[in-house]
Amino acid sequence: MSAELLEKTQCTHCGEPCDEELITSASGDAHFCCHGCHTVYDLLNESGLGSFYKIDQQNPGISMRKVKQASQFSHLDDPQVMQPLLDFNDGKTARVTLRLPQIHCSSCIYLLENLHKLDSGVKSAEVFFDRREAAITFSLEALPLSGLAALLSRIGYEPDLSLDHLSTKKQRATNRPQLLKIGIAGFAFGNIMLFSLPEYLAGPGGIDAQFLKLFGGLNIILALPVFLYSALDFYKPALASIRQRQWSMDIAISLGIMAMFFRSLYEILSGMGVGYMDSFAMLVFFLLVGRLFQQKTYESLSFDRDFKSYFPLSVIRITKQGDEESVAATRIEADDKILIRNGELVPADSILLEEEAWLDYSFVTGESEPVHIQKGALVYAGGRNVKTSARFKTVKPVSSSYLTRLWNSEAFRKPKPEGLHSTSGRFSRYFSPAILGVATVSAMYWLFFGEAGLALNAFTAVLIIACPCAIALSAPFTLGWATKILGKNKIYLKNSEVTEQFAAVTSVVFDKTGTLTHRDQAKVAFAGRNLEPEENRLLISALHENTHPLGRAVYQHLQTELNQPLREYLVKPDSYREESGKGVEAVFGSHKVRLGSAAWVGVSKDAEADALASRVYVSFDGIIPGYFELQNQYRLGMSELIQSLRTRLTDSVFLLSGDNDQEKKNLLPVFGSAERLRFKQSPHDKLSFVEGLKAGKQEVLMIGDGLNDAGALRSSTVGISLAEDTSSFTPASDVIMEAGSLSLLDRVLAFSRSSVTIIYVSFAISILYNIIGLSYAVTGTLSPLICAIIMPISSISVILFTTLATHWVARKNGLTT
Repeated sequence: MSAELLEKTQCTHCGEPCDEELITSASGDAHFCCHGCHTVYDLLNESGLGSFYKIDQQNPGISMRKVKQASQFSHLDDPQVMQPLLDFNDGKTARVTLRLPQIHCSSCIYLLENLHKLDSGVKSAEVFFDRREAAITFSLEALPLSGLAALLSRIGYEPDLSLDHLSTKKQRATNRPQLLKIGIAGFAFGNIMLFSLPEYLAGPGGIDAQFLKLFGGLNIILALPVFLYSALDFYKPALASIRQRQWSMDIAISLGIMAMFFRSLYEILSGMGVGYMDSFAMLVFFLLVGRLFQQKTYESLSFDRDFKSYFPLSVIRITKQGDEESVAATRIEADDKILIRNGELVPADSILLEEEAWLDYSFVTGESEPVHIQKGALVYAGGRNVKTSARFKTVKPVSSSYLTRLWNSEAFRKPKPEGLHSTSGRFSRYFSPAILGVATVSAMYWLFFGEAGLALNAFTAVLIIACPCAIALSAPFTLGWATKILGKNKIYLKNSEVTEQFAAVTSVVFDKTGTLTHRDQAKVAFAGRNLEPEENRLLISALHENTHPLGRAVYQHLQTELNQPLREYLVKPDSYREESGKGVEAVFGSHKVRLGSAAWVGVSKDAEADALASRVYVSFDGIIPGYFELQNQYRLGMSELIQSLRTRLTDSVFLLSGDNDQEKKNLLPVFGSAERLRFKQSPHDKLSFVEGLKAGKQEVLMIGDGLNDAGALRSSTVGISLAEDTSSFTPASDVIMEAGSLSLLDRVLAFSRSSVTIIYVSFAISILYNIIGLSYAVTGTLSPLICAIIMPISSISVILFTTLATHWVARKNGLTT
């Protein structure tokens, strides 16, 4: 086959010319430059991923000519090499985040997130396009790390396995190609302007024809790099949109650029004049500068919350003296000793110091089967300790960004209705064809009723001045600023869209214990016989494992009576079990201790009927010596908060409590109706109540302690987990709120609604800008150059408006000073 024919034939997989060899598929409708591309093509089609080639038909794949062999990755199975690379490894399931520099388009995302179809050993994959990374969960038994690397390399995504990024923070790379394009456009604009000055300044007689040709030729030479290189940032997305049969603003902008360039080219070559190459180059220059401004402004707001104070998880750290202190998880450093109680989260990769422990890694892998860990084993961040408390030694500091990424994992993501992001996206899609229609009608009108120059001016000006960018920026900027402002008030959102969900809330449901009440300020008294010293010791040891608000209150009460160091007093239980909504059971040798509700320890429910306070019953080996009675201390400002919410939400404010109804008489005046107060609610009852409200078309905000309320929090429109010196974090929640910020809830709802209003106002500003701009552009008298200067103003105005308005509304609601 001739070399010329080979060069003209493009590879179906990677799009490169088949200049060395030509391989044809059995059907004859696909051609490949190498056997590697042919293999990947067959592999994708056999796995049901043939649509990969429809997403980017020009060059969806990566060339396979220089792919490494599987044997070249065998070193990755060496434990010393593998360990620093993995985010998680329990011997069966592993998770790794790999940098894949070859990721370049939507087809790459499609292929990588369907990696499990190519190999069943892959469980899931999530692509982070902006970082060119993929987080992959896979089965080590079915697919070793070397096999995963070979699989990725086989389909054209050889991972960058350099360990440098594990020890040093990566510097943000500057976008050199974008700056180069701006520089070329600016250089060309300046010089073309100089060559065009003689034409502009010439008198009635004009300039000599030879100079006209000379300057025209020079202008073409200078404008070509702008047209062929600088404007690529508009052509590529426009072409991609056309291939995907979707309208985008890049199509309209590209048509405007081309119209201006070819109009100028025609005038120069026909000898009519020097054209408008200066306006063309300046147009591209200003468009690129405007796009860079939007990009840099958005990057500066970086709403993925990669800052140390973000994750409000508390951890018990063991001091050098052996004492326990509660500290923020972000203060934990490598080699710190920490105590993780039943149900608490391991905040950083650690070594187990106990003989054994059981970890639930569902937060990391999505699988809830507990894993048995032996002393000295490495435990990964995100595991939840079950059964008895355990001591760990951290091997690395807490990574708030890693925990945040787990929190946003697909496994815990709620299905949500389309919001303002999708609304603005739809508007932008419809906007582009509408503008193209207006431009075409304007051009046709001036062709028939005016002159060709006006027709081309009108067509170009309409395409350039109309811009949906401001609409597309309204929601991200407003919601992003709202997220940042709420974070400063110690109200931490899973993602910026939660602000929009806050604004839609029509009903609020409160848990009582640990939410409306302080966890550690209850007045505790024991009713029953005097406890023996050994019984007190077993009680304190059992409650040391517990994180429930009532259990912590009893523990604090008993601890104040100790006259010796806690570390010398505690007894390690042989087993520990906690039943949500019921109580705990701890076994110490031959003794069994139970604490919790009356039914849990074997007391008739009728015994609680006349209770005047919350009770925690106690039993030792089935014998009940009495119970602890707790007088709740309500948080400051709760009555005013609930009254304010009732006013805003037309009394749709409810209380769900697992306790008896002894507090009913105190809460009735606050909530206004006995129908809004529900006591003795199990976790299932709470879930059913929330789902009942949602069935009645209510948007529900649920506030709980994250322990017994996980189901209700997950089911609600917005779930808030209240954090107070315990690691009561649950992935079911959308918001983690520090307890001291609960009194701000009514202001948060008002602020969120105002934020959504700001978005709609910014929509209106952008639409008004486009209406005014188009009314001038269709006349054909507005220079495309002026349009290019005006176009970024709409985006700048929306960015300034959303920024200033969001901060003003926050100040008005008392969230900033």
